[in-house]
Amino acid sequence: MASNTEIKLSSNWTNLGLYLGTIVVLIMIPILAKVTQDQDFHMGMIVAAAVFIALIGFIVYQFMYICDARVIGDKLVLKKKFRAAKHYPFDKIGYPKSFHLKRSKYTIVEMQNEDKSQEKYLIMNNRSLLSFERKDAEQTLIDLRNMAMRSK
Repeated sequence: MASNTEIKLSSNWTNLGLYLGTIVVLIMIPILAKVTQDQDFHMGMIVAAAVFIALIGFIVYQFMYICDARVIGDKLVLKKKFRAAKHYPFDKIGYPKSFHLKRSKYTIVEMQNEDKSQEKYLIMNNRSLLSFERKDAEQTLIDLRNMAMRSK
């Protein structure tokens, strides 16, 4: 790749989605507390609490691992929230895995650091009608990884 080429792999909506999801969960806390105060205990409360705790866990997981991902020249640049950006050559890309939640695709990739430790990153792609994005971070990472393996 040319040294001045930059390709953004993560969605332009990553930050907005993360912070809006956090705000929605924070708003739900007092609402759920008020609703459950006036009712007798029943099984639906346990199910609702489990779903709410899972939602909180997913948001915490996103804050820990979500990143801004770019290909700049011959390096993959990944920057997690509240951390410095790290630059990786393409041969350090682990095999990416992904899952979908509605129209959002989350790609998980483990990168090998210079000290041989592994670091996990989460890259979000949004395919909603209004996002106007058709990025596929998973396939791009696989292609870059394969290109690096062939050139060795």
